[in-house]
Amino acid sequence: MATVVELKQQFLAEKVKFSIIIVAIVIILFIILDGFVSVPPGHVGVVFDQGQGVLEDELDEGLHLKIPFWQQVTVMDARTQEYTMSIAKGEGYKTDDDSIESRSKDGQVVWVDATILFHIDKAQADDIKRELGTKMDYYAKIIRPRAREVIRAVVANYNALDLVSEKRSQIVDDMSKALKVAYSKHNIELEEVVLRNVTYSNDFAAAIEEKEVARQKIKISEYQKEQASELKEKKIIEAEGEAEAIKLKGDALRDNPEVIQLEFVNKIGPNISWGILPNSVMPLLNMPKF
Repeated sequence: MATVVELKQQFLAEKVKFSIIIVAIVIILFIILDGFVSVPPGHVGVVFDQGQGVLEDELDEGLHLKIPFWQQVTVMDARTQEYTMSIAKGEGYKTDDDSIESRSKDGQVVWVDATILFHIDKAQADDIKRELGTKMDYYAKIIRPRAREVIRAVVANYNALDLVSEKRSQIVDDMSKALKVAYSKHNIELEEVVLRNVTYSNDFAAAIEEKEVARQKIKISEYQKEQASELKEKKIIEAEGEAEAIKLKGDALRDNPEVIQLEFVNKIGPNISWGILPNSVMPLLNMPKF
């Protein structure tokens, strides 16, 4: 018959054995789970192997197997991404003023707000990971500095007011072409440059406002002159029409003298009797007594 001590030892042994089994199961589960990797839609997986480094074959969307703990997978976003540089605090990736200070062709200092839309080349995600790193790395190394460099260079080719004129689309086109070249060298594809806002110095802004007020006054003056000219032309046409009507009426009266008599009769009061006599005879009127 087993003693109490032996029973305790047996219980402890069973407990240790059970604990070992539980730990082994957990480890196996961790190994199994670490052997799977899921790549979400619009993303790409880049595999880092402890022995070979970054592998060239990227992982597409879906579930994949890898060597547990020996390989790590970095899931990278291949969808459209945006990077905003704005004068408004908290609007872009930097909390402070991140607008692009530039100097225009005519020597004015302007601050440009811009948003860059882009995506990484999925087929070259391994090179991006190897050369640049992850999202925040290529934001800091490529996206932001290249955008600021190109925008400053393009603004320098135009006058300050061109940025808010019909030339704005051409300016954005110049920026897009230059940035496409700069980003493509690092396997990043530019989609669009959005020129959001342009801020001028206070003095220049005041000068622009004065110029605009003067321009509006000129437009109003020209409009008033145009209206006066149209009114004058209208009165001339009306006067010519009235003169023509009078001429036609005079011709008609000369050709038809009876019409004069008819109009004379129409203007006589209703209490006066009258009659039409032959030509050269004075009309007889029955004048009422008052």
